[in-house]
Amino acid sequence: MNHFYELRPVMSAEDWRRLHEIRRTVLFRPGRQSVAYDENHPDDRAADNVPYLLHLDDRRIGVVRLDFRGEIAIVRLVAIAADEQGKGHGRQLDALVATEAKRRGVKSLHVNAAPEAVGYYEKMGWKRAGWDPDELTGIARNCTQMTKQMDG
Repeated sequence: MNHFYELRPVMSAEDWRRLHEIRRTVLFRPGRQSVAYDENHPDDRAADNVPYLLHLDDRRIGVVRLDFRGEIAIVRLVAIAADEQGKGHGRQLDALVATEAKRRGVKSLHVNAAPEAVGYYEKMGWKRAGWDPDELTGIARNCTQMTKQMDG
């Protein structure tokens, strides 16, 4: 069976509900973060930041936010729903993020990769590279900074 993946900006109240649910249960599950999850964090609604949902057919299975900074985009709060992990959806999400970034004129992606995600990013072609030490605070304090150049 062929599946259809699509990366769509968060628009509806139901989209926001699902985004928060995935973030809360995957990224902010008990014991993972020292900070509480804030559904109303202003960064989600900042002008150049776009939260997205990864759709698989008719289901919302993943989340990511892209913070656009000209020719650079910062990839944030990446997660696949717990019951969908390990099925290759992250690879699809990474490819769709790259496509969206290129479409918007981005030349380089940056991420603060959680320790358990560094291997995933390396498999997707990301390279370890410090890009802003001031970013490594709060939930990113133990992260590894990585970059990915957009081809053509």
